[in-house]
Amino acid sequence: MGQIQTATYKRNNNDPTSVIHEIRFAGAGPGNRLIVVQSSYQPLDAYESGWELVTYTAADGHFLAVFTKIARGGENSFTVWLMEASRVCHMWMVERDDMPEFIDAWSGRTSGRRTFTLEGAGYIVGGFHYGGEGTVYASWPAGMYVAHRATNTSSSSYTFSSDFAHKNLSAGTYTIDAAGMAALSGYAYTFAVFGKDATPPTSPRRLTILEQTADTVRLGWDASSDDTGVTYYSVYVNGQEVGQTTYTDYLFTGLPSGQPVTLGVAAWDAEGNRSQIATITVTLDGTPPTVPARVRLVAMTTTSLTVTWEPSTDTGTGLAGYGVYLNGIKVAEQTGRTYTFTDLVTDRQYVIEVDAVDKAGNRSSRAVLRATPKVDVTPPETPRIWVTRLDRGVIGIRWDEPADDSAVASYSVYLGNAKVADQTGQEYTFTGLNPGGVYLVGVEAIDLAGNRSQRGVRSIRAEPDTTPPTVPGNFRLVAVTQTSATVTWDASTDDNAGVASYRLYLGGNAIADITSQVYTITGLAPGIGYRLAVDAVDQVGNRSAKAQLSITTKPDTSGAAPPYEYVFVDWATHAPIDSLPLKGVTFELTLREGGEVQASIPLYDRAYTIGRVAAATRKERTILAIYRGDRFVWGGRVVDPEEYDSETGLMRITAENPVGIYGRRFVAFTGPRLGTYAHTEVQWLLEHTATATDRRWLRFAGVAGTQPMDLQYRADEFPRILEEVNKVAESEGGFEWWVKPVWDSENDRPMFELRRVSRDNPPDTGLVLEYPGNVKRYRVSTQRGLETVTHGKLQISDGGVLLAKVVKQNLLDAGWPLLEEVYQFERLTSREALDIETQRAATAAAGPKNLYEFTLLPGTGVKWWDLELGGLARVVISDHRHPEKEDGSPGLDRMMKIVSIRVTPDSEQGEQVVITTGEFTVDVE
Repeated sequence: MGQIQTATYKRNNNDPTSVIHEIRFAGAGPGNRLIVVQSSYQPLDAYESGWELVTYTAADGHFLAVFTKIARGGENSFTVWLMEASRVCHMWMVERDDMPEFIDAWSGRTSGRRTFTLEGAGYIVGGFHYGGEGTVYASWPAGMYVAHRATNTSSSSYTFSSDFAHKNLSAGTYTIDAAGMAALSGYAYTFAVFGKDATPPTSPRRLTILEQTADTVRLGWDASSDDTGVTYYSVYVNGQEVGQTTYTDYLFTGLPSGQPVTLGVAAWDAEGNRSQIATITVTLDGTPPTVPARVRLVAMTTTSLTVTWEPSTDTGTGLAGYGVYLNGIKVAEQTGRTYTFTDLVTDRQYVIEVDAVDKAGNRSSRAVLRATPKVDVTPPETPRIWVTRLDRGVIGIRWDEPADDSAVASYSVYLGNAKVADQTGQEYTFTGLNPGGVYLVGVEAIDLAGNRSQRGVRSIRAEPDTTPPTVPGNFRLVAVTQTSATVTWDASTDDNAGVASYRLYLGGNAIADITSQVYTITGLAPGIGYRLAVDAVDQVGNRSAKAQLSITTKPDTSGAAPPYEYVFVDWATHAPIDSLPLKGVTFELTLREGGEVQASIPLYDRAYTIGRVAAATRKERTILAIYRGDRFVWGGRVVDPEEYDSETGLMRITAENPVGIYGRRFVAFTGPRLGTYAHTEVQWLLEHTATATDRRWLRFAGVAGTQPMDLQYRADEFPRILEEVNKVAESEGGFEWWVKPVWDSENDRPMFELRRVSRDNPPDTGLVLEYPGNVKRYRVSTQRGLETVTHGKLQISDGGVLLAKVVKQNLLDAGWPLLEEVYQFERLTSREALDIETQRAATAAAGPKNLYEFTLLPGTGVKWWDLELGGLARVVISDHRHPEKEDGSPGLDRMMKIVSIRVTPDSEQGEQVVITTGEFTVDVE
């Protein structure tokens, strides 16, 4: 702003004389500079405390001074005291908010030169006095402007003239020559120069993490210094200012965890000079510690329980301690790993839980133990012994912890009838035995009350065992249904270590390891033939050959569909409107586009009037929610409820991806968005372009974008939110996404999750698609060019990354799904070479890229609603196209990416599920 106010002071000629003279002005603002230039007939005796006298001249009855101070706020006067009473005292005051720095001041008489330099803008003030019978005014150097002139007569009839001047100066070097200020000699003068602060504060030093959680950091630093004083600090996240503070610490909130975040601090002075930004990079710990292991009783009375547990580990900030709970209520937060519960009720069961917490506040899941304080007179069950090692003269054993009313506290180990050890561990190795000798080993368990179990024993030969068990005999089917089969077999035998377990196989896949000789396989398809196998393994790992069996499940002729329900919900309120009996329903979930539902409403049913149907199918205003039993599995906005056929009595409706809600919003102008990550940018887009009602339907989750990117939104483009989401997801550090139906348990209503899936490291869904097996049929598209987007990636020597991209827009426009591949290139030296290689990869990938469309058999037990689109499924095929290999392995056994799921709830064979996968292209040489 510059100059705030000025004030002047002089007494009238008829006023009484006084030694006290006071200039008054309006209350000053805090931090502003106050300057008073004073001229008097009598010498200065004193002046008001808190002010600084920067120059003063007293020569032959000429008394001139300059006083100044930085206002604390509210000052409204300045007082001087003269040596003798006089009415002659002239003063001029100016208040400035832009001149905090004192540069120079000097006084003199008649002549004198002074040179000074301003690094930035400045301000000069001056005072002039000539005493005599006439009035003489100064001719001011440097073009200074006169602010106040005063002339009056002293009590001795002496004329006293004063002149006060000032001027704003720009940066540069100035020489002030006082000679020639008046035609007559004998005048006195004074000057003072002030400047803007052009020097920024020092950068904050020693940035220190004072405390942190999974999403917050309190950062502290040493105070900056400045020649005029630091006024505040700005704080930054990844280069963007997020707040200000006058303190030397700041709490950053809402930070992402598991990825580097750069925090910064800069100091500002009153003139707007900012220091360099001091930075520190921190990766927040969003990973909880491991769950405390082996929570167990170590002591018990009729009214107390003492538990202990194994230590948890933490890979981030480090373990802070453990929480201990009794019947769901926390009773302790401690660093130790033992706790005693007292004042308990005898024979009442208690639920004991323990979790671990790290220094960032992340808590693990709770380990659970149920225990009852009691008078324990029952011994533990007999330990079951397993062989772990056999060698010449060596026998290694382990044993399971046997059940007990309280808890097992220790074990006694025997060789023959001689006790060789008392211990708490569950393993023991006998050494120094006779090679080939047969030994009886035994273990007894002792509980907390001292009750001792019967001894478990094994007869074992101290000799290496390389012989597998016999093949399980008489492998046979004992029961079969449409979706399950129960099989059994005769026990295998082993020459030494003993049989440990049996492994059951379906096709070529192991499905179970069991110790019994009977097993029920579930999730099979009706009327399908399956190949089963079983083998045995002994306790030191020798595995037998497989027994084989072919079975066929019973056919399903009922055609019964799973229980589906179709509920229409109000978009604005989430309130259910109606449940209508839809026919011919088919819906699809796809990457990026979200999918749609096609269905018909039977208007021939008199229970459903046209008014009722119209209320439930308001275009763009109702959501169709599809439930399978009590599971919300799909939903979308009704967009086309108008097609009706009088012959069938059916009205056809279509519902679309619910994210389309956001398609009616526009992104407001914000300028550049610099250094944001893909996931935070999409979150920002959703939050700033949607109403609160919209956001109630959608949440955002999944993997994080890993690389920052710079974006800009322009008001004249008015981009749709989904177009912007697509751009962000496709950019470096982006991801694939799909709309996943979820249940909002907090508000007890359906909603949708904009689900992010890693493009470079897709998750393994665990799904196996096997033909023959759980797949009824499959089709392979031989359309060339199904890889619609090809990315090239080149790591360069300075640690940076170059990216290239080829988009087959004609295929995308023709309706082919978005299928992307990323190729990592090496030994290239330029972007041009990367572009050429990426185009070559896109061309080479045109042929072998295939889509596999798998139609699942009804009743296969595949929970398609839990599958992650963009995730990997294992595809196993043996047929004419992919014949079985000579070693009996499948002709095709490959991981593929799930790109869509299409469901028909009420087909002729019940629920029909079609899963489409994209085949990975081999690396381009």
